[in-house]
Amino acid sequence: MSVAKILEIAARVGRVTRRYPYQPPLLTPEFRGSIRVDPSRCWGCGACVRICPPNALTLKPSGKMVALEYFVGRCIFCGMCAEVCPAGAIEVTKEFELSATSIEDLRTRLVHRLTRCSVCGAPTWTEAELRAVVKASPITEEYAAICPEHRRERFAKAVALRLGAGE
Repeated sequence: MSVAKILEIAARVGRVTRRYPYQPPLLTPEFRGSIRVDPSRCWGCGACVRICPPNALTLKPSGKMVALEYFVGRCIFCGMCAEVCPAGAIEVTKEFELSATSIEDLRTRLVHRLTRCSVCGAPTWTEAELRAVVKASPITEEYAAICPEHRRERFAKAVALRLGAGE
């Protein structure tokens, strides 16, 4: 196709692009931007961290706390973290203007307090996750507040007593 023909078609059709940033961008309903984590709903369970392909979400334990960190510089805006979040705490936004003057401006942190096993003191759940598990299941807080190893031991003893092995 000749240049004259292309110019003729372009003159007939007119401008098809937006004059961004002077005009608002055209964002379709399917457009995915950065994510937003609702601190009031997040449990700190780490499901989003395990599913995140580029590791934009990380869990960093530190003593009695664990921090959920989101680094938008690594995010590929796939939205898988929002799909897998059991608490519905992650929302995919339409934000795409994410430039910053400092790399730390691209990080957001959400800190959760850890609970400890009442038997051995090992970290078990975050406080929010423990509340959610106890609320959603028939498990008691006392039983949920122990580590998986001691929970297995207690369960095995309870089964043994039911079967008459403990008599």
